[in-house]
Amino acid sequence: MLKIIHTVYGDASGGRWQAMLNTFDALASKGHEGILVFGDENRKLKSEYYPKFLLNSSGFYDLFAAVKLALWLRNYRPDVVIAHSGRAVYLFKNAIFLARIKCSVIAMNHSHNVKRTVRADGFIHITPYVAQCIAEAAEKKGIDLTKKPQAIISNLIHLPDEQPSFSNTLGQPVILGVMTRLVEYKGTHLAIAAVEKLKQKGYQVKLLIAGEGEQKESLIQQVKDLKLENEVAFLGWVGGKDKIKFYKEIDIALVPTMNDTQPLAILDAFAWGKPVVASNHISVQQIIRQGENGLMARCGDGDDLVEQLKTCINQPEILEKYAEEGHQEAVQHYSFSAIAEKLSNFLLICRN
Repeated sequence: MLKIIHTVYGDASGGRWQAMLNTFDALASKGHEGILVFGDENRKLKSEYYPKFLLNSSGFYDLFAAVKLALWLRNYRPDVVIAHSGRAVYLFKNAIFLARIKCSVIAMNHSHNVKRTVRADGFIHITPYVAQCIAEAAEKKGIDLTKKPQAIISNLIHLPDEQPSFSNTLGQPVILGVMTRLVEYKGTHLAIAAVEKLKQKGYQVKLLIAGEGEQKESLIQQVKDLKLENEVAFLGWVGGKDKIKFYKEIDIALVPTMNDTQPLAILDAFAWGKPVVASNHISVQQIIRQGENGLMARCGDGDDLVEQLKTCINQPEILEKYAEEGHQEAVQHYSFSAIAEKLSNFLLICRN
């Protein structure tokens, strides 16, 4: 089995940190040893149950940090490093050079800003589009990727304990659900505007918004301005039993994102057997196939989002097919066990 370092530098307070922990857990489930390496900027994030080595780094060219890390690496002797940020790639490539040890640094990108990671020895692409971004960035820098191992391996999701029940009927009112960080690019304001337009057209709908974020106050004001206090509810951050309750209550999951790398809200909805209406942002197109496992509205287009929702409400029988197809894909392609197997197999190749 492998000794694996999981590392991130720079603020990882979004989904990047949880993705790193999920990768750690998945590989641990296959018998691999792991340790986290990070600095003060992420010290307050969840890590209490994980072995860790804390080391500050001031930036991409922090020689002092690289030397300290090199001394530690000589003792720890990892087989592979999974770096979840460009700064982590630079720090470990420099430290491994100074330590004079053999160890591959594998970059796992969680955004489309990948240019700082092309120095890595190999790549885990969470979507095909991320792989395309890496190829374009490498070409600009004259880097030959043909000798660097690569694999497209999604972020993982945890399947619920109970088997979802699929339905071809909708509640009255129809319950729409958004689970996301409340920032502008996630498009929650578009979902609220869609509820107002559906209400004007005589549709009975209610929107549940689960999440917290800097846009929350402006979204609450939007609801007040549109007089939707009876149609929109803010649930705050939900987890555990509250998350189970959320997915049992909603009829349709909305993901109107305008800028994402891989919207985990779609994968979560798949896992819970809920039909999805999302934007057609490139990140969504990597998951949703229009009319097969969900529906997509034009990115940033509130009117088209309304039209897609009208289709669902007027033809509820199509939603059962979308939900079943999505759930099957969650089990086969995005579940903890499926991703753990792919990660382990790929890293064993990298070591060899």
